[in-house]
Amino acid sequence: MRVPSMEHIPSFLQGLGLTLGGIVVGCAIMTGISARTVQELQYEIQDLQASNRVLADQVAAFEKGKNRRNVVDRTAVRWDAEQKDLGKATFGELESLIAADLLKVVGKQVQPDMYDLYRGLVDGKVYYNVNGTDYRIRVTVLSVVGSEFVVYVRAESFVPDRSN
Repeated sequence: MRVPSMEHIPSFLQGLGLTLGGIVVGCAIMTGISARTVQELQYEIQDLQASNRVLADQVAAFEKGKNRRNVVDRTAVRWDAEQKDLGKATFGELESLIAADLLKVVGKQVQPDMYDLYRGLVDGKVYYNVNGTDYRIRVTVLSVVGSEFVVYVRAESFVPDRSN
């Protein structure tokens, strides 16, 4: 078998060279495009992983809070709207005394059948010698908002019955 002379077919060599050149250039372009695409995908994966970690932390915090939502974390003393003004110092002193008594509730689970016990912590209790006067505390409203135990109170001057 005879190999034909390439000198007689110059257009074939030109076509072959152009095809090989096209393949090389095309491979270079595709490599560049695929490398850029892969890099963008890696950045997106990193962003999604970071977002996933943040969401996992939020879910963990929610689960922790959900499991503790029936536990009193803090207490608050609020004054009844009809409370007459006793003075800022008296209100502050009474509020700190009442808050100290309510600390017994912190860390305990909230149970509806215990509201009478919760009310009994300060309802009817007399605080003696608060800025020179004795005060009896009346609880008007008890509520649990989230994990905060809120008590609305009214203070009345207390005069002991000395008829005995």
